[in-house]
Amino acid sequence: MEIYWFTGRSLHDLCSTTQISIAMELTNRNHNVTVINPDVEGTHESYPWNHQGIISNAPRGFQSRTLGKKMVKWFQTVDISSNSVVMIDWRVANLLVPFCKKRMIPWMMIDRSPPANKGLLAILQWPSWKKSWKQVRNSEHGHGCVVSKMHQQFVQRKIGVRKSSITILQAGVNLERFHSKQKYPVRTFVYHGKLDKNRGVLALPMLLRKMKNAGFISRMMLIGTGDCLKQLQTMARENEDLEVHSEIEQEKLAEILAQCHVGLLPMPERNVWTLASPLKRSEYAASGMLVLGIDHAGHRFNDHQELGWMKLVQQHDFHHEGTNWLGNMDEDTMAVLGAEARAYAEKNLPWSHTVDALEQAIISIREKY
Repeated sequence: MEIYWFTGRSLHDLCSTTQISIAMELTNRNHNVTVINPDVEGTHESYPWNHQGIISNAPRGFQSRTLGKKMVKWFQTVDISSNSVVMIDWRVANLLVPFCKKRMIPWMMIDRSPPANKGLLAILQWPSWKKSWKQVRNSEHGHGCVVSKMHQQFVQRKIGVRKSSITILQAGVNLERFHSKQKYPVRTFVYHGKLDKNRGVLALPMLLRKMKNAGFISRMMLIGTGDCLKQLQTMARENEDLEVHSEIEQEKLAEILAQCHVGLLPMPERNVWTLASPLKRSEYAASGMLVLGIDHAGHRFNDHQELGWMKLVQQHDFHHEGTNWLGNMDEDTMAVLGAEARAYAEKNLPWSHTVDALEQAIISIREKY
């Protein structure tokens, strides 16, 4: 099958793991995938899919519309086969979906997250998000993909899209890349991802301090970039047990995670996080780590209460409950629970499960045309 994936996401940053993993799995299943995105042409040569780079130099807040226009212009030059389907990220859907409808091309919209920005950018993005989902709601063949059950319910509540028109694509994990190995000699906490204030990362060094005050030797690694990077780097210079690293290549990141003991999910109970299916949650489990985080729908697995290796607590209890939970656990217990986390990931979290659901949705869409 010919699959065209229009996305505004660059595949050269840590946030592109989902796109890369899904596209890789689709190509492994003998689909002919073409990724159309803002990356420079020639920079996807190491990947097994086709690539069309479309650069947008518009100011922030207007990039998606400009990119969408350029994508439509390029798509007009493509000879579409009868065995094609188009996947469109919501940020560029308002221009590309009408084009697909006009040419009777099977399409589906991909929503990995509603707008996460605040202020002016949110004012600009939310109307676009709503308009994109209305394209799904108002189309006879419209279909969209979300990342969680809460995300699905949010779209239903806000836009009125039928449940049958929404497929859930939960974040998975590359089980070959993310693995478990001998842990560091010192109990090590880790967080990787955006180091932004709205993700609760500034609360993490306090957990390290609480553990040390309670008599537990620990260290912490924070990996990523964001508006808190410099502040956290300043904290690290004053605390030898706190390490802060900017972006790290996926292979090196996986090796670091494999040796850590506890993965952290500090994101607070806000819509953007409660609707999510965070990649790091799956990567922590696949790396044989325990998981400590804030208790809300975006962090929970369906059976999270039965998982001894996962502890979700109220935000105001994060430091206290986290210290008590981990402080009462010896190294042998942590090793057993880490092995359980890895086994859970192997059974429930491979990307193949996600793409199974995606393939079923694609087949259903094609049958309607």
